[in-house]
Amino acid sequence: MALKGSLEDFSIVNILQMIKLEGKVGKLLLTDKDEEVKITFDKGMIIYAEGGVARDEARIEKTLMANSFIKPEDWAAVKKAHDDQLKPYWDLLSKKVEAPILLEMINRQTVDTVYFALRWITGTYEFTPVKNLRYNNKVMRPMDVDGILMEGCRIADEWTRVAASIPPFDSFIVKNILGDEEQDSGQSSKKDDEPKDFRNSLEFDVLTARGVTLKDSQIAVLAVIGSGKNIQDILNSARQGNFITLEAISALLTMGVIKASRKKGKTMMAVDQSSAAIPLAICAVLALMIAYGVYNHFVLRMGEEAKTNNIVIVQTEAARRGLIKVDRALKTYYTLNSDLPESLESLVNNGFLNKADSMDPWENAYMLEIENSSFKLYSTGPDIGLVTDNIHL
Repeated sequence: MALKGSLEDFSIVNILQMIKLEGKVGKLLLTDKDEEVKITFDKGMIIYAEGGVARDEARIEKTLMANSFIKPEDWAAVKKAHDDQLKPYWDLLSKKVEAPILLEMINRQTVDTVYFALRWITGTYEFTPVKNLRYNNKVMRPMDVDGILMEGCRIADEWTRVAASIPPFDSFIVKNILGDEEQDSGQSSKKDDEPKDFRNSLEFDVLTARGVTLKDSQIAVLAVIGSGKNIQDILNSARQGNFITLEAISALLTMGVIKASRKKGKTMMAVDQSSAAIPLAICAVLALMIAYGVYNHFVLRMGEEAKTNNIVIVQTEAARRGLIKVDRALKTYYTLNSDLPESLESLVNNGFLNKADSMDPWENAYMLEIENSSFKLYSTGPDIGLVTDNIHL
């Protein structure tokens, strides 16, 4: 027999506590005007929670795509199967996405959905018992009601205050780290949907040099903004709870690390080739692996000459990775000083570059040529006397 009534007579907190104490198995439906939340219980423990279909689907898609957990064509296939066959997203995604990632996403959605409902003071509830409840225990784990209620009630009290400290959720947000001159000089070659390690970026180096200390929650926000997103999309994309992301956005706005922008979709974020540093580094690692494979092949079949040639290939890729590091240090220096250093030695002396990083794999200093406000950076390669084997970015 279903249990139902008004939230004005029986609060959500009381309902959840009663379900826990009685060890109920079933589904709780909460409605308030156009909003709806469904919470599934097993022996009084929360298993899963879902809200509006469009909202949940948007969050699943943004998280998967912003963090490159799934290829666009695979997501399109999952969405089509969901729409055509009415199969749950989590069942379809279990064949495309690793179980720990799905567990993380389901846990986040469940907790945030319950937190969302805890802010309601009006509406209705209806609990329907279920016999033989089935769920995928590899990606859905029982959660204690009391633990969720303690944090959820705190967030419910704080949500309005924090939300009032930021622009409306449809406001477009961009990073505000590099100077206007730098932002206008080139556009990031990264796609917004590529995975990003913000700690390995020019922007992170600039903030660190300025003495800005970032929390993990703030780095998680900066990692998904890309060339700009509205606040709701940032909430959907970040791999953390909505309230944690909201607090991080508020703090970053106060610090001036991010800002609201009217140039939606057209904001230029990176300088020259620095935005390609991570993709280039990944390519360099792959090239290094290939080079080692080629190295092994030739040593076995073609002797010492091939061995020497392939060592040069490996060193060349290492030189390119070194050039990326020096290039980033130069641009960090320029951002903070509005001028280029006189030499690489100046970068080393001022703490922007380690001495070892100013040398190529052949133990020669990287070459820096400055003309007006531009520079040319290269390695002389394995033979310092030959121009033809110079290595550039």
